[in-house]
Amino acid sequence: MSVAGCGDSYSDAKGYVDPAALNTGLPQVIINTEHNQSITSKEYYIKAAVQISDPDNAAHNLTADDYNAEIRGRGNSTWVYPKKPYRLKFTSKQGLFGLEQAKSWVLLANFRDPTMLMNIIAFELGARFGFAYTNHYIPVDLVLNGVYEGTYVLTEQVQVGAGRVDIDEDQGFLVELDFHYDEEPKFKTSIIHLPVMIKSPEDLGPSGYDFVKDAINALEAALYAESFPESGYRDLIDLDNFVDYILINDLLMNTELQCPASVYMYRDAGAGAKIKLGPLWDFDSGFGFQEATARTFFTKYTGRIPFIVQFDGIEGQFFFRKFFEDPVFRARYKARWIEKYADIDSMIHFIDGMAEELYASQQQNYQVWQWSGGTDYNGEIAKMKLWWRNRVAYLDAEIRKY
Repeated sequence: MSVAGCGDSYSDAKGYVDPAALNTGLPQVIINTEHNQSITSKEYYIKAAVQISDPDNAAHNLTADDYNAEIRGRGNSTWVYPKKPYRLKFTSKQGLFGLEQAKSWVLLANFRDPTMLMNIIAFELGARFGFAYTNHYIPVDLVLNGVYEGTYVLTEQVQVGAGRVDIDEDQGFLVELDFHYDEEPKFKTSIIHLPVMIKSPEDLGPSGYDFVKDAINALEAALYAESFPESGYRDLIDLDNFVDYILINDLLMNTELQCPASVYMYRDAGAGAKIKLGPLWDFDSGFGFQEATARTFFTKYTGRIPFIVQFDGIEGQFFFRKFFEDPVFRARYKARWIEKYADIDSMIHFIDGMAEELYASQQQNYQVWQWSGGTDYNGEIAKMKLWWRNRVAYLDAEIRKY
């Protein structure tokens, strides 16, 4: 059985907007590939010239017109959509929009999100929670080889490094739990067979990753020990970090946890270092997402982990649901919900502000990427706000029962 949000495809016609007529108020990212090559690969970069123009802050402007950047595709299911996401890589570190300098950046397309706010909301919640290594979000208009491609979000690449996941590059680790299981080095855990792809360190050889495997398998063993929850699992993780990560995903009803997909986990070096979840990533399968082919959101607001229903062979639901069997975890979860309730409830005002900021750009975006419902942006925002109120009220009643 396939899981909504864990793999789908689209075939949509593309419209045209004259890039010379753009005046949306958002920064423009203008990319020209060498010889106007098309970007057809997620594996191979092609040379690119990059120009950034920010109407609100000239200090953010950038001109790298000597092809000293590279670009390729990115994403798993999102790569099959007609509006493509991209990874941009400079030959030297760049501090785009005043953010920490780095070579690699991401342009999120948010194709199936009718509000283009879902990932932005997740990142904003991460910031309000003080969640470590939360991505920033910069809405932009993208022009690629002279063609307007639509509204994008520029953000950091999830990777180890300063301004990113800032841990020891040799003795710490960053992994991704993802059912696609398509990148080496990779392994599956011993008990429930979670698919784990190791992002860092790199190039250690087969036995060099034993410390990563041992750490994650030890956590899994403690979770499924007969003595759980007094199995010592709390000594292996940062409990507050796990509470925040799962709470934010619970609030946004992110079905990616079921697969699992795009779930990052890391541990720094040193004695006593604990496993943590994050950064937050990929939320266009949340917000009451139903069927991929219909692109339906905001119709369902009830349900907890695993959010929709139970599926045979889907590992993520068992892993994340397990923590709620621990009364200590549930008590911490309830306390954190109450502590952050005002920040959660007031997100309605944030949605209004971001929708206003994006309005002119989304009008141009939907002239290019036309699909049912997309032209009624205010209607989609209204549905999102109603869903938010219902979701928060539902969770408030449920969590306060703990």
